[in-house]
Amino acid sequence: MSGDSGQTERILKCIQILKNAETDFPKADIQKMEAILYVFAVKFLNNNDLESIKEAIAMTKLGQMIWDDAIEKGREEGERIGQERYSRLIMILNKEKKDDLILKIAADPEYREALYKEYGI
Repeated sequence: MSGDSGQTERILKCIQILKNAETDFPKADIQKMEAILYVFAVKFLNNNDLESIKEAIAMTKLGQMIWDDAIEKGREEGERIGQERYSRLIMILNKEKKDDLILKIAADPEYREALYKEYGI
């Protein structure tokens, strides 16, 4: 690409144009164009240049979608890890014939956390 402005500046201008065009084009088309700009940025810019446009991309619909997906995946991973810890603790307590503690950990999150630490879970 040639011209007076650098690739970073052109991508930033394009992002701004898309933000201003949100009422003129269907949401799906804007998201597709934002995705193309995102691909261009990753392909053609170095890490320093990517940092300079990170905020601009974060302020777009695509940036919000990426953020929402990351939050959801983090939430799902946290739930999965929590369930695994809980299951491991129950299995240990059952093996040690401490069934009364299983009921207690179900009702008392603080006690459950203490047992996680005690058993190194």
